Amino acid sequence: MFDSPSNAPNVTAWLIYDHNAPKPEAEIVQEYYDWDDTDLVPLVPLGVVPPDHFVTVTVNFTDNSQDINYAVVNNVTYQPPNVPTMFTALTSGKEAVNPAIYGNTTNSFVLNYLDMIYFVINNHDTGGHPCNPTPSIIANI
Repeated sequence: MFDSPSNAPNVTAWLIYDHNAPKPEAEIVQEYYDWDDTDLVPLVPLGVVPPDHFVTVTVNFTDNSQDINYAVVNNVTYQPPNVPTMFTALTSGKEAVNPAIYGNTTNSFVLNYLDMIYFVINNHDTGGHPCNPTPSIIANI
């Protein structure tokens, strides 16, 4: 968790494909500054494409009966499905587009290739972490 001053704001991790490859030295960031990423503008502006889907997720944290803090998305705590998602998508034929087969704890949204998505993330977590604390983030993916 990033709520504790003892471990914030510096966290380093590597995405590793080859365990034998050298990893660079961890960089320590001494100071962060606020930056509004909505100020970004495209180099080549394109017109807005009407979305094929509207997807809204609400992120929050909740304590369970043992006072353990859990992240929840749309009031569901993620638990991995019995069959890995990629195996399900590759082996289920027509059923691969049915979100229910991925499990009711995965918040699955099945989309078609090149679909335009209006995606809203409502971040209701007030704790300190790398996620933007802005109440809504809208992105086309």
